[in-house]
Amino acid sequence: MTTSRRTFLKRASLASAPFILPTRIWAADTKPNDKPRMAFIGLGIQSRGLLGNFLHQDVTVVAMCDVDTTRREDGIKRVDDFYKSHPDKGIPGNCKGYNDFRDVLARKDIDLVCIATPDHWHAYITIAAMAAGKDVYCEKPLTYNIHEAAAVMAAAKRYKRILQTGAMQRSSFEFLTAAELVRNGCIGTIKHVDCNFGGPSRPHADPKEEIPMEPGLDWDLWCGGAPLVKYNDKLSPRGVHNFFPMVWRMNDLFGSGYCGDWGAHHLDIAQWGLGMDQSGPVKVIRAERSEKDKANTELGGRAQSGVVLEFAGGITLKHNPFSVFGTIFHGTEGTVSVNRGKFEMTRGTELISRFTKKEDGGSLDGALAKARKAFLTDSTYKTKLYKTKGGHPADFVACAKSRLPACSNEDVGGRAAILCHLCNLSYVRDASFDWDPVKNTFANGTGNAGWLARDGGYRKKWSV
Repeated sequence: MTTSRRTFLKRASLASAPFILPTRIWAADTKPNDKPRMAFIGLGIQSRGLLGNFLHQDVTVVAMCDVDTTRREDGIKRVDDFYKSHPDKGIPGNCKGYNDFRDVLARKDIDLVCIATPDHWHAYITIAAMAAGKDVYCEKPLTYNIHEAAAVMAAAKRYKRILQTGAMQRSSFEFLTAAELVRNGCIGTIKHVDCNFGGPSRPHADPKEEIPMEPGLDWDLWCGGAPLVKYNDKLSPRGVHNFFPMVWRMNDLFGSGYCGDWGAHHLDIAQWGLGMDQSGPVKVIRAERSEKDKANTELGGRAQSGVVLEFAGGITLKHNPFSVFGTIFHGTEGTVSVNRGKFEMTRGTELISRFTKKEDGGSLDGALAKARKAFLTDSTYKTKLYKTKGGHPADFVACAKSRLPACSNEDVGGRAAILCHLCNLSYVRDASFDWDPVKNTFANGTGNAGWLARDGGYRKKWSV
């Protein structure tokens, strides 16, 4: 497959001339294939969940790609087993395995790509896939840094591709209800938002001992644009596993900590409720470090919560530790609090509806219905937000066919990623700074432009 890689790099390198789309790629005025062909790149536990969903959508899965041979073979078997038991959905034996994502993107017959790699690969593969004429479902956070977020947003528009970020809370009714209550003024004017999730990334450290490389893993390709660190089975646990590896997520060479992992969900809902999908904060205020924070060398002496984002008009958003609610909107007339499977609304001192646990009685659906019946009436329900049909993956497939923007499109995912990275930067640099949400850069002589991209640059040919 060397030739196809060379051809791909000439054609879809980020520094190349504009890519000419293959004739079979969908256009707004042409009818797409009834069965779009889909590939999966990155085959960990998150990808397996997505695969189980997409197999039931109107797509045919034809390629599985991972740098780990065991995961790749397992993915192919899962697809074949599904099609054996669902012959109306696809033909067993047609799904091929790949080590290198470039070989997948070189296939002109593939329409859709699902990317569920570690964070440091998201932007490069997403942009390359769009340049190759593919529509993309990419897990959150959409990018590893702010520079990449701007690049992905621009690329989706340049190549006219459909992009769905895996911020699936936008496809859950409790979050839609919360955002609509806020956007329709049902708790008055918003003054403050609390977002509750874990802390920032941690300083990287090489393994203390050299670990023998196990066969069946392309470690160089796993590292990609990040430094080629010593092989570490904690960073990339081998084979098929039933847990979410947290080491690479917390390592600042490859991930962005809980700020990226969970912030991409809850900060996204804050953006939705505030109507900021096309904008962002104008100021970032550092958190005060406690003596305990300063003494914790494992965490780099970084504060773990307390950064404040300030938006135009004086609305503030504070990052707090994990709590019962992911996002809490505070208005002049009440509050709306929401998390997965949990909801609460108050007006003044009156509790309107609540479901946070079984002991509350009733159900989540009942609590949502009560709030909607009381406040989202015909006379007040002016702002109706995007409601997906059939869930997040189904929305992506439908939008790939209709050519309409997806629920968590490039602007939604890109802006949410920028908020995650602004929080992380403030913690890592122990700094406050002003921000320009139009140019996506620091303002008023604050900050440092070098903070927006990868420290030390990208390795080899993997620059974004």
